[in-house]
Amino acid sequence: MTMRLPAGGTPRGLCPNGIVRTTGWLQVEGTPISSGLWAVLAGLFLTVPFGVPWLPFLFAALAFAAWKTWTLWVRPSSRALNLEPKPAAELLPGEWFRLYGTAGPVGEVDALQLDPDGWLRVWLHGGRELTMAPGYPVRPVELRD
Repeated sequence: MTMRLPAGGTPRGLCPNGIVRTTGWLQVEGTPISSGLWAVLAGLFLTVPFGVPWLPFLFAALAFAAWKTWTLWVRPSSRALNLEPKPAAELLPGEWFRLYGTAGPVGEVDALQLDPDGWLRVWLHGGRELTMAPGYPVRPVELRD
């Protein structure tokens, strides 16, 4: 099983079961704001009360370096941009979508089948199977790396 991004590379954070870990994002009207920014802001503002003028900048840089190290080497994660939600029945093979709402890991659709009892079965690359209502809103994503 070799899962590929549209650009041809393998997703960062690809797990053995075919699920891809993603970094945290806050998305404001289609503009993703990386969790790396939150790390910088935390490093900056948590040290302001100490009153040392250069300390917030040092801790902001260290917080970003720690976040980058975590998402690249310790617990690799792909960057993903949420697209407009759509009903699960409109998913297509090869499409990536969020498994649990608007955040968290993503999976790539391998096959779909509508059961006679009205449930939609979605098989993901890696062998995982999900069962959901055809009208259930899912969040497709664009994996960046």
